[in-house]
Amino acid sequence: MCYLGLDSLPLSMNKIIVTIVLLLALTAGLLYMGGFFKNEQAEKSRLTENPPKVNAYPFLRLISADGSSRSARDLTSKNILIIFFPDCDHCQREAKEISNHLKAFADYQVWFISTASFIDIDRFAKDYKLNDQANLHFVRTEIPDVLNNFGTIITPSLYIYSAEKKLVKAFKGETKIEEILRSL
Repeated sequence: MCYLGLDSLPLSMNKIIVTIVLLLALTAGLLYMGGFFKNEQAEKSRLTENPPKVNAYPFLRLISADGSSRSARDLTSKNILIIFFPDCDHCQREAKEISNHLKAFADYQVWFISTASFIDIDRFAKDYKLNDQANLHFVRTEIPDVLNNFGTIITPSLYIYSAEKKLVKAFKGETKIEEILRSL
């Protein structure tokens, strides 16, 4: 039995076939890359003309005491997210300072976010006289949501966002109220 293959052709014919195959592969690669770069340039041009809206909010689920929930990414206007623990003394001092300067936060929706129970969250809000303010919200989230969005953080951690959903400033750990107020 005989098989027809490259080994049955003269050596010079093998070189010609290999050269043609390599040239075809090279041409196909160049044509593909040329199309890729044109598409990349078109995409850059499109993004320059119509840049996507920035949304720097974390993918963090905010759960209200009534059981309803929303994503932090859906928040509108200027917002401040404060990750806290009700029994954290640093968080308690920060809450007392915020309570003493409520007028400075009037243009913001302030979200106090904890992984604690609603009983502890409500007690914290009442203890620091923050529970009867229309622009202050006390919600909970789950530990995996915090870890997935922020990693391991110290409390309190405070994040200030503009009305355009851009992160303006982040404070990790207890921060002097004057420093926070300068960023509002």
